[in-house]
Amino acid sequence: MGTGLRRAVVALLFSATALALSSTGKAAPNLPDLAEEIGEALIRPRYGYYSVGPHRWFLSTKSDLGLPYVKPFFSFGYGMPHWMWVGVDVNAIATLEFVQGYVGLRAASPIFDLALGVRDTQSYYKPFLAPAPTYTYDDVLNGSTPKARYWAWEVEAVAIAPFPYSALLLDLVMVRTLDVPDGKYVYDESYRAIVADPFFAVLRAAALVRFLNENSLKVGCLLESVFSTGRDHTVIRLGPVASIAITDHLEALGALTMPVRSPDALGPVLGSYGIAGLRYRWATGEPAPKLPWQGRLIP
Repeated sequence: MGTGLRRAVVALLFSATALALSSTGKAAPNLPDLAEEIGEALIRPRYGYYSVGPHRWFLSTKSDLGLPYVKPFFSFGYGMPHWMWVGVDVNAIATLEFVQGYVGLRAASPIFDLALGVRDTQSYYKPFLAPAPTYTYDDVLNGSTPKARYWAWEVEAVAIAPFPYSALLLDLVMVRTLDVPDGKYVYDESYRAIVADPFFAVLRAAALVRFLNENSLKVGCLLESVFSTGRDHTVIRLGPVASIAITDHLEALGALTMPVRSPDALGPVLGSYGIAGLRYRWATGEPAPKLPWQGRLIP
């Protein structure tokens, strides 16, 4: 349906609703809201809510509330927020195991994303580790040395190949820890693996299929590899990943990868990678901002 025809249908439905209400002698409450709801249902951007609008300076967020973590995430830049832009990211994450802050530069588009930043990580329980060929859950948590705090540089590149009702994703992260003591290993909280070398890498690959209205439900398989760690074996994890766009502003997401190869026996708590939560998106200058509990349901 062309844009002109869509707008004509919206105007016709709005007029018909107003006429029907007036002919029964009833008041016409919230007709502007009704018109907005009809318009949102019929005039939907082909590539999603944030794919339209002017290029501009903006402040945006895509913050998470999960089980059990909170991740405030803010960006400032120029372009179309959450779609195609360049600027600065500032975020933090707090879990039951660690707290972390991050600041960096980002250039983003729907099919390629490049970021460079620095993070500061403070572990609540895990110390720096004396070198060993393998570690257990108790080895990591029961050390007597001070709990690990370290800085790290990160460079991340994400590529997405969209296909009809499916997509492929590749995510490569290069990490350089800055102040891990000489002769010590560290359990990296972000990537859930014990590393010996200050420079290591993470590769994630996901194959997704898309369902429901506007392909709002995405389900697939995620493969993770933590490699070049200076240890004898690469860490490999595999598991399901899913997300569903509830509204234009609210998304539920989850992932759980379990180790299929590792030099360590860390158990499901320390050896796996998992998230489960809600993500809220917002930006200055958007056409129809909503609070997390507001908005038209997509699925």
